[in-house]
Amino acid sequence: MLDGFRQDDPRKMPRHLFSGAMHLDYTTAIRADVSKQNCSICPRHWYINAAFHCTRCGETFVFTNHEQKLWYEDLGFWIDSLTKHCSKCRRVLRELTALQQEYDRDVAAVLSRNASLERKQRLLEVVDSLDGSGVKLPDKVCENRRILAKQVERIRHPGGSETP
Repeated sequence: MLDGFRQDDPRKMPRHLFSGAMHLDYTTAIRADVSKQNCSICPRHWYINAAFHCTRCGETFVFTNHEQKLWYEDLGFWIDSLTKHCSKCRRVLRELTALQQEYDRDVAAVLSRNASLERKQRLLEVVDSLDGSGVKLPDKVCENRRILAKQVERIRHPGGSETP
């Protein structure tokens, strides 16, 4: 018996499930386990290698059938969600997010005069990594970086002449 979502043939799947794909390779189609998917109406009965453009770097990448299976059956992504970034850019974005979270978590404590030199240096590294990645840093982060750099200099060279 067929349902309204064309589970019998991957070529007849609703096109919106691969919105924005440049190419679909139907020869790579593998069956999906719809019982493991997060969907409201229309499940994915097939996973198919699909080529997309990365919105970050512009390179063409393939969202593989096995990546889709992981996303939709193991990680619980909604079946109508699609990646906009290649795996390299996704990794870079995860790293940037982790750095931003580290900064947000530690900035107040590290700015205190009681924080260790190592913690202050680490936060400077975090800010420099964010800045070097092309992220536009808010003025407050830039000001905090200036304060941290001054504190590190004072710790390294106590009693030295202060520079403005």
